[in-house]
Amino acid sequence: RKVADRCKISIGGNFDEASAGSYPALLDYLREQEFADKLAKVAFKPIIRETPKTPKGLIPLTVVDGSGKPLGGTCMTAAGTGTTSACTGCNGLDDTMSFLREETKRHGFPTVDGVHMGPCELHRRHAYTINPEGSLYACPGFTGDATQSVGHIDALGAGASAKASRPDPARARAAAEWDVLAPWKSCGDCAFIPVCAGGCSVASHTELGSMHMPNCHKPSFEAGVFALAREAAANAA
Repeated sequence: RKVADRCKISIGGNFDEASAGSYPALLDYLREQEFADKLAKVAFKPIIRETPKTPKGLIPLTVVDGSGKPLGGTCMTAAGTGTTSACTGCNGLDDTMSFLREETKRHGFPTVDGVHMGPCELHRRHAYTINPEGSLYACPGFTGDATQSVGHIDALGAGASAKASRPDPARARAAAEWDVLAPWKSCGDCAFIPVCAGGCSVASHTELGSMHMPNCHKPSFEAGVFALAREAAANAA
């Protein structure tokens, strides 16, 4: 309420099977607020719950904070204001994604169109997420995992300290792995590759055990195409 007249505001939310049904009521509440017409975007995406598949012989590790609570990533790209900022959904909840997208539009809020949902910023050479300690990440969803850091902000620019400017082998290895990330190479001639690029790397890592594998949500993209076609036909009538 206090900043709606001063900057763009986007609202992003994460849902699962149990909570998705309550989101229309949330949209009703937002529609009643005085800042409703000032929202740049409202978008929802699923929660990733599955644990990674652990190779035989390895002990699974979970990054935790000082209290023992798991550190989740900070991927909130669904709250972005651009047309290519929101990553696609996870967990196969494509029908629910389509339902919430249509409900959001029905309530009069700008949202993703279901097609132009990427590719994720991790495929942009100079796009990084910076965590509170200054570590750089190619993907915002991995900011809770120190092993995925590709650099540190102190090592950038003329003011970098001598210590920070020394090469960091671990970060160099992580950066090299992100540089070769190309899950779409397994997607054949899929027409959605330009806006998907193989899907969400966080979902692939969590659900499939490797971020190099494609995480396919083609039904969600197809539903988005149908919705755009219906809108175009209605506007032409």
